[in-house]
Amino acid sequence: MKRRLGNRLQLLTGIVLMMAFLFFTDLLIVGIAAIRYHSVDYQYPKEILTHLSVNNGRYALDEQGTESLLKRGQFAMILGKDGNILWSVALPEELRKTYTLQDVAKFTRYYLEDYPVHSYVFEQGLLVIGGEKDQVWKYTLEFDVNLLNYLAKIVPLLLLSNIVVLVAVPTRIQKRRAKQREEERTEWIAGVSHDIRTPLAIVMGNAEMIAASTREEEVRQRAKSIETQGIRLRRLVDNLNLSGKLEFGAGKFEKQKVRIGRFLRKTLTEIMNQTEDDRYRFALEIEDSLQDSELCFNEDLVERAVMNLLHNAIRHNADGCKIEMRLYQDSKNHVFLKLSDTGKGVSKELLRRLNSRGYEWEFGTGQHGLGLKIVKQVADWHRWKLFFANGEQGGLACTIRLK
Repeated sequence: MKRRLGNRLQLLTGIVLMMAFLFFTDLLIVGIAAIRYHSVDYQYPKEILTHLSVNNGRYALDEQGTESLLKRGQFAMILGKDGNILWSVALPEELRKTYTLQDVAKFTRYYLEDYPVHSYVFEQGLLVIGGEKDQVWKYTLEFDVNLLNYLAKIVPLLLLSNIVVLVAVPTRIQKRRAKQREEERTEWIAGVSHDIRTPLAIVMGNAEMIAASTREEEVRQRAKSIETQGIRLRRLVDNLNLSGKLEFGAGKFEKQKVRIGRFLRKTLTEIMNQTEDDRYRFALEIEDSLQDSELCFNEDLVERAVMNLLHNAIRHNADGCKIEMRLYQDSKNHVFLKLSDTGKGVSKELLRRLNSRGYEWEFGTGQHGLGLKIVKQVADWHRWKLFFANGEQGGLACTIRLK
């Protein structure tokens, strides 16, 4: 209870600290932007008028005033009371015209032909200072009261959404920590698996040697039993290790093109050599069109999945059965691999669990457990579709769409 309370307090503290961090970060960003872009650097009108001289009705800006204006990339002109241009510097060609009262009213506070401008009234007329296009955003903002009322309603929702984000982020962090712990568990399993293999190999080697050297049938059978259980234990350890890697993406697996027919024949030959029991009959059927077909997959993973299905059929049908692998193609050119046996099959409840998306194997559940979970994990890793069903002649059938 205290641990849960401590975790909640830690989560709440994280949320508060994140809110404070986001608030001050926003203030800092806005402050930097305001300092950097606080205003447009227009030439001050009094500076222009100070450097501007009039001689017989002709205006002239001295060198210093002209250089200051051009340095800012701006232009200037004076409009007389009749709308004619009395003087200009760096004025764009399209602006050289006579301006009506309506024209002046349009550009006084905003833009003149898309050029941002400022206007200043003085005794002789109107001084207009403008900048480059697309460099200044200027508008007088006006808001409807209805908009302000709408903002009053929407702002609380925005704040609520921010709170949701602030809650979701620490939660995600906790999930990442949980995932990290699971990855550490996977690494631990891998380490234990490595440590088990060496003494297990010695036990199996001695059992094999005893079975080969003794003439006593009972001793030979006991040695064979030790070797069989050792193989089973090694397979279980390997499955645990592989399951963790697939679940948390710890392994580095690559796909390559494999001749599927040759791959299946090799795998079936290996299981037949391991079994050497007349109670089990094996069959392999490959459509002629798929004999030399190549598919892209990880050979080690798929071999483990197929071997798990075959071992599953052998282990759970002690009285013997026929085990068949069939590679075929449908009318839509989808390639399927079906592994089935004529054994005792499984219950409808277990079939439902096997075909469910969230099937999980638990220690102690016994039958049809970790091996079939790995089959599903391998299929998911390859993005293949997989389905378990009762076989046509009894037993369990697994169909995988490979392509």
